[in-house]
Amino acid sequence: MTNVVEAVLSQAALRALGWALVHSLWQGALVALAFACFSALTAKACACVRYACACAALALMLLLPVATACLEGVSARGLFAREESSSEWAWADSARERVRAGQGPKSAAPHAPQTAEGASALTASTLREWAEQRLTAFVPLLAVLWLVGVALLASRFVGGWLLVLRLRRSARPVAESFEELLSRASRRLRVSRAVRLCRSALVEAPTVVGHLRPIILIPASALTGLTPRQLEAVLAHELAHIRRYDYLVNLLQAAAEVLLFYHPAAWWLSRRLRVEREHACDDAAVESLAGDVLLYARALAASNICAGVAHTPRRWP
Repeated sequence: MTNVVEAVLSQAALRALGWALVHSLWQGALVALAFACFSALTAKACACVRYACACAALALMLLLPVATACLEGVSARGLFAREESSSEWAWADSARERVRAGQGPKSAAPHAPQTAEGASALTASTLREWAEQRLTAFVPLLAVLWLVGVALLASRFVGGWLLVLRLRRSARPVAESFEELLSRASRRLRVSRAVRLCRSALVEAPTVVGHLRPIILIPASALTGLTPRQLEAVLAHELAHIRRYDYLVNLLQAAAEVLLFYHPAAWWLSRRLRVEREHACDDAAVESLAGDVLLYARALAASNICAGVAHTPRRWP
């Protein structure tokens, strides 16, 4: 497997990719720490502020390894020339040392007291060189393992695409009264795009499917178990996702989870991004309901009961 990948990518590219992965561990940790500090400082601010910062932090976590790989590749191209010149200088230095060592025992006598210190320094230098060589030899293998992991996790995109197709096929039209509720909620949220409302037996909670032609899928139990005002509140939340282009951001987020699957900070930041996204849509829905938090909370509770799912309600200040 390694030989096949190395046939596609050069050894220099694998080395640059491997070092980028190594450096991304501390780079991503710093980015996540910075977001955690920012999130703590803006705990009472609007959720959309933290959501935008989380998106920027995740994008930065993706761009830093790319920049590091480019820098490693540029430095690697000049490294071989420096190694050749340094090897020539090293050969010349060793030749001069051999000439000096052959001058006689008198020249070596003054250096006899420094033998212990020289031996310890030589041992430390040897250990450091050995560690560097082992790490340098492991870096291309690390890049190969990362490529294998990305190829395996990329199958999630195929599974997600098949699920979207299945959900679209399960969509069934709703009554005109429900479509009027959707139109009214769209006007309040200033959503100008064409959005369809359909019922589906495959979803347990209201779900937005698609970006170019978005569809709001809602279980039939929610249509019959919610009052018109509660249903309008639930639809406002889903329309907020459409207005904020969250479906497209979710695709980019899924790609980041595949590329940074090895980084715990990336998974933590991705979870925080999802939480802040839901909070931002909650705020937008409450705003469209003239700030009626109680109505929205009751609508969420009723929709969860009708769908039979567990959901932790948000605590508004």
